[in-house]
Amino acid sequence: MNNLDKRVYEVHGKVMNMFMGNQCYDVDPPLVMDCVKNALTSIGLNVEEIMFFDIDGNVSQDIDNARYVRAVATSNEINGKQIFTFALIKYRGKYKVLYLQSAVEER
Repeated sequence: MNNLDKRVYEVHGKVMNMFMGNQCYDVDPPLVMDCVKNALTSIGLNVEEIMFFDIDGNVSQDIDNARYVRAVATSNEINGKQIFTFALIKYRGKYKVLYLQSAVEER
């Protein structure tokens, strides 16, 4: 494993652990994007975009129709865009954001 692969593994592992733990649980609807952005920023990522998607993979402007969250971020240590996909689960009027997958789009 080269240094870049190791760094990707470490950063993406941190993200997975954060979101499979207690990060972004019981979040009020208007704060979901902020919670995701703050969590990723806290480990040194520069968040470029956060979007909601419906069950069919279409962009959704309405959180009530959203089932997924996608965040695109960059960092000084990893070349390329890092893409994180999360499940968005509504429970008792609040939301939980759970890690699903991540990838690196190399430049």
